[in-house]
Amino acid sequence: MPHLFIGLPVYNGERFLREAIDSLLAQSHKNLTLYISDDASTDKTQNICTQYAARDSRVIYYRQPHNLGMFPNFKFVLDAAVGDYFMWAAQDDVRDPNYVATCIEALEKHKTLGLATTAAALIDTFGRVLAIETEMVRLSGAPGVLQTARYIMQFEGLGKCNLMYGVFRTSAAHAVWRAYPQRKVWGQDYLFSLALISRFAVHIDQAPLFKKRLGGYSSPQLLLGSAAPVQMLTQAQRRNTFPFKRFAPYFAGHMEALRGTPYQPLVLLLLLRLPRSLYVYLAERNYKKFIRRLLTR
Repeated sequence: MPHLFIGLPVYNGERFLREAIDSLLAQSHKNLTLYISDDASTDKTQNICTQYAARDSRVIYYRQPHNLGMFPNFKFVLDAAVGDYFMWAAQDDVRDPNYVATCIEALEKHKTLGLATTAAALIDTFGRVLAIETEMVRLSGAPGVLQTARYIMQFEGLGKCNLMYGVFRTSAAHAVWRAYPQRKVWGQDYLFSLALISRFAVHIDQAPLFKKRLGGYSSPQLLLGSAAPVQMLTQAQRRNTFPFKRFAPYFAGHMEALRGTPYQPLVLLLLLRLPRSLYVYLAERNYKKFIRRLLTR
């Protein structure tokens, strides 16, 4: 049975951490190592992790002597990885017991794949399903012009950022990190996934076996399973565009993620669809007042 190394970077994750760890240790694919890197948490994270490490030999717990920050901690667990397969796990997400087995079966069957994952379900802080992200299934395939264009044209809020939480061939995970090292910028997970899909074939199973939590560590503004997440998704899907005011770093990030591939000219053309995003930018700030202000200067 192939070995999977799971890297779980955590910081003050006590609220959802047990649920996340339980879902990983309950996988039907048993040959795995769960490596937890605690980024000097100040809550009960350490107690929770030491309890799991004491009762399951597959769990390795390491506490950082000082706070590294989110993205250095993600890199830390990747650098610790051993074996053919690697997966990042977030401290508040949940996976179906068959998630890993489904992904590894695809990777074993198709040796050209760099990553396998499944469709995702968005859940709130109570675990209730808010939406099923099935559009990302259309991104299955080998890297190429059509695949890259399809990725760019698909709205950011339909799940494609979650590709980075799939099961990688370990060598592919390292290669993608070299191409686009994650750091604290807008859309870093989206750009990392672009670097992945433009270099490696991916397989996305249509079953929603991965549950991405809203209102957890990655989206603390969406609290307690209120109607806010659903409203947010609806509004974002209606706009279907990136923030115009962030265009410069957004554009530069794409060019960096695609460096060394033949797809930069294609993406340059696709990104320069400014009228739509400019209209949204102005409409959100009352474009009539904006225009009047320009005319009266």
